[in-house]
Amino acid sequence: MDCAKAGRLIRTLRLERGLTQAELAEVLCVSPKTVSKWENGVSCPDVALLSPLARALRTDVNALLGFTAKPTDAECAAYVNEVAALALGGDAEAARARIAALLREYPGCPALQYQLAALLMSLPMWGGGDASGKEREEAQKLLEEAAQGNDPGYAAAAAHMLAGLCVGDDELARVEALLDGLPQPAPDASLLRALIAEKRGDVETAKRMLQTSLLQAFNQMQTCLARLASAPFAEPEEALAIVRVHEACAAAVGYPFSMSDSLYTEAYIRLGDLPRAGKHLLRLAEFFSAPPKELSSPLFSALSKGASDMSRSFQAMRRTFAESLAEEETLAPLRGTPEYEAALALLRADES
Repeated sequence: MDCAKAGRLIRTLRLERGLTQAELAEVLCVSPKTVSKWENGVSCPDVALLSPLARALRTDVNALLGFTAKPTDAECAAYVNEVAALALGGDAEAARARIAALLREYPGCPALQYQLAALLMSLPMWGGGDASGKEREEAQKLLEEAAQGNDPGYAAAAAHMLAGLCVGDDELARVEALLDGLPQPAPDASLLRALIAEKRGDVETAKRMLQTSLLQAFNQMQTCLARLASAPFAEPEEALAIVRVHEACAAAVGYPFSMSDSLYTEAYIRLGDLPRAGKHLLRLAEFFSAPPKELSSPLFSALSKGASDMSRSFQAMRRTFAESLAEEETLAPLRGTPEYEAALALLRADES
């Protein structure tokens, strides 16, 4: 260990935490003079103290030992895009190998752990891996590490994703414990930040902030409507009424990725109206067989995504839909109908 370098890092992190040398010494059961020696590069912490020191300073042992610095946000984004491109290109093995290499290069980095865990969970949708097996186990391990990391934002996001996995596994007590450990929701500051940008004359930034908040609120509303239209919450006729609201909201804001046809299909199957269910299933297949639409609504004009991002999301959604046609039990009543066969033919033609 480079004592001088470690000492400078310990001092920087201690000051960031608002601790005096005496307070840090008390936590570690050492003398303030010992902490002073560390910070001045006279000596290094004992190996036995590295873990408690890292916890006290909200960092990790790798950082204290001077291993590779954490990547910047821009570097993280570039690495994630690189892995996603490999997966979308059909080379799942190369994607997994790159993930392993990045984790070796940047051990203990919550940002990468969280984002790469999400990618691992997405590999099956992109044509490689098995989310119920090895990829899921690796992703869960990364999320658990990120949830215990020194970045509060990624720790909360990782805990939230872990809770979602545990819901699927019916580990409800653990879900509650994870959710109870999340920071209490703070008042949304996005509108005030947009007002600050506007008053500073940065209208484009203010517009982007407002549109981002609007899109997030819209997506949350659509997710709630979709859940409320499902079997546990609504009878078929009531579900149809909710789906109509879901469809109308998407049309009102010009959102091009509405999954209303999927909800209509489920509701009409529950009603026993297979012709109408088949019609909406076929419409969904036509949607996925066409090129991805742009988010062109004036309500979201400052949020236009790049073509590669849009293509990536669209391909993942399309692959999930194609798999559901073959495997989803709720669609079993439609198998063998003309609309179901036409939907299959559309997707197969698109693959060839």
